[in-house]
Amino acid sequence: MRRISLTEVEVAMRILPILVILGVVVAHPVTARAAEPAPLAAAVCANCHGTEGRNEGAIPAIAGKPAFLIAGKLRDFKADKVANATVMPRLTKGLTEAEIDTVAQYFANLR
Repeated sequence: MRRISLTEVEVAMRILPILVILGVVVAHPVTARAAEPAPLAAAVCANCHGTEGRNEGAIPAIAGKPAFLIAGKLRDFKADKVANATVMPRLTKGLTEAEIDTVAQYFANLR
C-alpha cells in the first residue's frame, strides 16, 4: 500500500478549485452575442431613426412596419443591393442574421 505524502494532498487541494471552476465554465458555454432588442436597436438605429423608430426628418419612419419588410431591407443593405445607400450598408455589415431579425421585430412591435 502506497502512502500519500502531505505535498501530494496539498497539490490536490490546490488543483481541486481550478478543476471545479473549469467544470462550471465547460458546463455553461458562452453563447454568441445574445441580442437584446432595445439596446441593440438603440446602438444601431436610434441615432438616425430615433429610439421609437419615428424620425421627423428625412430618415424614414420604421416603427410599426412589418418585420419581414424591415429585415428584408436590412439584408439588402448588408448585401449592397440598395443604390445610393451611404450609412446603412456600413451599419448592417456588423449585424448577424439573428440580430437583423431581432431589430426588425423590435421596430415592427412599436406602434
